[in-house]
Amino acid sequence: MLPYQRINHFPGMFQLSRKNNLGRNLMKMQKVFPKEYKFFPKTYLLPVEYGEVAKKFLNKKGKKKRTPTFIVKPEASCQGRGIFLTQKLEDLQPGEHYVV
Repeated sequence: MLPYQRINHFPGMFQLSRKNNLGRNLMKMQKVFPKEYKFFPKTYLLPVEYGEVAKKFLNKKGKKKRTPTFIVKPEASCQGRGIFLTQKLEDLQPGEHYVV
């Protein structure tokens, strides 16, 4: 490249630009460096981690415990398309690819 040229894509950028890959990589880094990587919420990749998400929905202890609200994003969509909030497990289809 010449000194005045710029690029906007880098090798391996796909690992950061897709929601599912970013979530997977952040969770790996959180296991290795727990103190440094506590800045983001627990992330689940569906359908692989559907069982863990189901436990979160069904694990309500006590009368005052309220159901958490989850942000659900399609794995391969952009510009906010397909994002929704849910408090019901029925809104998640077990076979669909989501980042929760």
